[in-house]
Amino acid sequence: MKMMIIGGGRIGQELMSSTPRAIVVEANQKRLELLRDRFGSDRVVEGPWNPSHFDIGGIEAVVIATHEDDRNVNIAKIAQERGFRYIVVKVKDPARIPELREMGIEDVICPHQFAAKAIRASLVPRAKDLIEIPIFPDSPHIGKKIEDLCFGLDAIVVGVVRNGSILRAEGLIIERADHLLVVSIGGRSKELQKTIVRKESRLKPFERISALIIDEEDLNITLSESLYLARIIGIEVDIISTDPVLLVKGEDMAKASGVPYNVRHVEKLDLDSIPASISADGRDIGCLALRASQRYRERRMFRRWRLYRLLRDIDGPVLICKRRHPYYSILNVLDDHQDSAKVTELAFKLGFLLRSKLRVLRYCYLDPRGQERMVENLVRLYGVKCRDDPVEGNPTIEFVSELSSGDLDLTVVNWDSSSITHDILGRAIMDGPSSILIMRSPRNVLMS
Repeated sequence: MKMMIIGGGRIGQELMSSTPRAIVVEANQKRLELLRDRFGSDRVVEGPWNPSHFDIGGIEAVVIATHEDDRNVNIAKIAQERGFRYIVVKVKDPARIPELREMGIEDVICPHQFAAKAIRASLVPRAKDLIEIPIFPDSPHIGKKIEDLCFGLDAIVVGVVRNGSILRAEGLIIERADHLLVVSIGGRSKELQKTIVRKESRLKPFERISALIIDEEDLNITLSESLYLARIIGIEVDIISTDPVLLVKGEDMAKASGVPYNVRHVEKLDLDSIPASISADGRDIGCLALRASQRYRERRMFRRWRLYRLLRDIDGPVLICKRRHPYYSILNVLDDHQDSAKVTELAFKLGFLLRSKLRVLRYCYLDPRGQERMVENLVRLYGVKCRDDPVEGNPTIEFVSELSSGDLDLTVVNWDSSSITHDILGRAIMDGPSSILIMRSPRNVLMS
């Protein structure tokens, strides 16, 4: 999802830092220089804002955060008229919130109001934990009312995240793919998780991520993306490098993220020695994460690269990182290969966990109607938004076209796909904009 931020103040700068695909519109010259230095000229649009800025291609979300409430409300009206799916408005005066709600804009941020609530919470420190608990497809609570969940007097469901929106909990019926926002006095997080969640480990595609850190850029791309994915899935990250300095920096990043981690110093780290170096202590690699560096482009033919040999021989999934997180959109190819359906279900599980939308390219001669029913069942099971289209012509052309659009954040592909050749996959790895999760075989996927 591409985001436009109108106003490059503190809120705008924080969003730019955490959202790689965001662009910002700003008029103040001093602030423009700062924004360009931090984020690059291609992500900064010189203002003042005008309606023509909404003509920039690919914008799905608009965050309106100038310092004038009247201006923010007027821009919000125009954004609504343009039909943007996601509109977030910042206001200083809490009295403007009902006005925006009447317009149909639910996502209104009032920093003063938030600050007051934070101060009140500090003075009366009762609610210690705010946890987000997903409702998995096997949850026994699906179909129940929120009021039927009994946690005792020291915990309460305060909201539900559903289809990207936060809803009030009162009167809601629990649905698959909901995320319950639960407040407790403290110390009950694990207990509440066990109360609501049953067999969630079956949804995890792997138990850990092994992130290869060769240089500083790997910290910003490979480790950053690995920590994001691990935090959402609920797994640990192994930070692997030959450089002690990089390991210290990686450990600092992991601590800040709150993700469980291990730091592993190895003597040698190149494509030929990676599997042996990582598994020397008998530890499972899990998912190997590495950056699509140009140093891996060795010869003209992908099959002659050492990277190809690694992908061919390694016993596990590989994540090719491009720093595209968060993963708003996931691409998957469903074809006639015997493992393709299992990899597609994995893509749906990731979509459920990451709250992403899916694009499934169906290319099947043997049982096209069976494939269609399978996708329909997965949509119902996981509650994931999915665009599902049969491929009428050449699947390679469709695959390359989807990747080239720049609208996708992650591609989940079967290494043994019957419709995508390894040479095309090699081009996607090195030249495609999206991150790529390559699944080697169904034994590496924890299926239900």
